[in-house]
Amino acid sequence: MKKVFALILSAAMILSLAACGSASDTAQTTATTAAAAESQGASEAETKTAQWPTSDVTVIVPAAAGGGTDIFARAVADGLQRTTGKNFTIVNVDAGSGMVGFEQLRNAAPDGKTIMFWHSGIYVTHFTGQYEYNPNTAFSPLAVFQPGDDGSKQVFVVKGDSKWNSLEELLADAKANPGTITYGCAAGGSAEMVARMLMTAGDAELRLVDAASQTDKITGVAGGNIDVSAITLNSALQYVESGDLKILGVVDKEGTEDYKSAYEMGYTDCYWTQNLVVYGPAGMDESLCRAINEAIAAAVDNATTTEALKTARMYNTVADYDSSMAMFQDYETSVQAAVAAMNG
Repeated sequence: MKKVFALILSAAMILSLAACGSASDTAQTTATTAAAAESQGASEAETKTAQWPTSDVTVIVPAAAGGGTDIFARAVADGLQRTTGKNFTIVNVDAGSGMVGFEQLRNAAPDGKTIMFWHSGIYVTHFTGQYEYNPNTAFSPLAVFQPGDDGSKQVFVVKGDSKWNSLEELLADAKANPGTITYGCAAGGSAEMVARMLMTAGDAELRLVDAASQTDKITGVAGGNIDVSAITLNSALQYVESGDLKILGVVDKEGTEDYKSAYEMGYTDCYWTQNLVVYGPAGMDESLCRAINEAIAAAVDNATTTEALKTARMYNTVADYDSSMAMFQDYETSVQAAVAAMNG
């Protein structure tokens, strides 16, 4: 009897230990599975990107229709429509030297339904006190375009039958007759900064007159109401060919195949490179910002868009999101220093 009882007790202990071992193994397996699932979910969350666009998009261009930024924005918007299947509507808002357009973007919802195409001159507008808000914090910076050819470079232009055939002649005249030669530009922006750089480099005095958009500058100079201004090369060429305008030099540090830059002519304090940029309203999620950057790059890489931009001599590539962010920060730092030096 005792032997039987001992056998029963031993069997019970073995079953109990087996049950404990099974429960422990089950618990461990469950915990391991849960941890793996959690890790996989976190990994998927990290790699997940936003979709854009999910609806039609309004594209603010804070300049009049027909200028270089407007033409470029329309070409890219057409490309976005082709590659995404959504409608992209250009809205020109040039009132207040474009600042009304800035405010429309600043007050828009950060949902990706409104973006703005402009240029890096907005940093000059801010740091010269013309616009209250810093673009890097008032907006969500999205993309920086990098010139793929010379078409987006700015050039100094005068009327086609002007008596000046070089920057040297124009600046010598301005130095001899201070304040008599007019320069068309928007107050407080990069155009004014370029004008002041030119005056400093040539030790001359020009009289600044209001000309906010490229259209204003072209019609003003070609019509003889403004003596000199700076516009993009692609906008100038058709008027050079028709004899309405004459190019005296390039604003960028490096000239083109046909025209030297002011810097190359010896005016080493006079150069400015202006990139086209894209912003969204402040507060946009980073994943959405990255998705917009990638969508714009894909639109520019579209064969039809590329051909259109190259035909217009406006081909640009899109810096990836991280590179664009570094460039936006560099613009803030460098322009702030340049404006401080100009005022000091």
